[in-house]
This record gives sequence, C-alpha cells and structure tokens, in this order.
Amino acid sequence: MAESKTQARNAVEPAETNEQTNIDSNVTRYEGDQPTEHSVYGKRQQDSQLLFFDGQVPDADTARNGDVQEQTLAALDQIRAIAADSGLEPRDLLRTTVYLTEMDQLPAVKQAYAAFFDGQRPSRSVVGVASLPNDAAVQIEATGVKR
Repeated sequence: MAESKTQARNAVEPAETNEQTNIDSNVTRYEGDQPTEHSVYGKRQQDSQLLFFDGQVPDADTARNGDVQEQTLAALDQIRAIAADSGLEPRDLLRTTVYLTEMDQLPAVKQAYAAFFDGQRPSRSVVGVASLPNDAAVQIEATGVKR
C-alpha cells in the first residue's frame, strides 16, 4: 500500500504555469504575491477567499526609535496597506499572531490594538521570541477574509 502511494505521488507532474502548488493543493502562492512596496513579504490566498499575510515588522527607524506601542501600530499599518491592495479593510482581519521579544510589553500591544481597531478586533495569539528582523520588538502576521 505504501509503495502505491509513493508511486502515485511521483507520477504527479507540476503544472507549467506561473504558480507553485504547496503541500495543501488548495493553497497556492502566485508570482503576483511577491513583495510589495509596503513589505518585503507577500501574501497567500486560499480558494475559500482567505488571505494570509506574512509577518510585518516596523521599518528600521521605528524599530530603533519607537516604543512597542508605536512599533505595533506601524506593523498594523503595514498589514492594513497590504490588505487594502487585496480589497480588505481592518474589519476583514480574522486572526493575528503577534511575536514579541519582551512578553512584559503585552499591555502596550493591547493599547495599540485598541487604538487601531474600531470595535471588533481579530482573535490574537502572542508568542515570545528571542529576536526579530530590523531588531524590532514586535512582528505581526494576519489572516483576513474577502466578503
């Protein structure tokens, strides 16, 4: 049985298009999902109208000179700009994951979320990490939905 599954996997040839199919065949990264003017990271779209936004960090100047609340707002602004390119608004963000280099800064993140989101905020997970790009204190990734 295991041999037939291996043979079936090896028999599948990748399509010769401008897309790359990932492990989950419903999720595809397109060449158009390459870095934008707002970020060095792209986005990923699933057939069900879910969009996955790679982690965003504040620019180097904000990371160097801003506190965690300012850095969080800068990362959320980058997500807003990338989401807008896909026709989404902040209310369309369903979930975020926040990576923090200092977990005791969570109250500042909560204040930034309260200032950024009007009304309903997306669900959120917070993960402590040792370091982030640009020596930032915070990085945020998000999942949104096209309505």
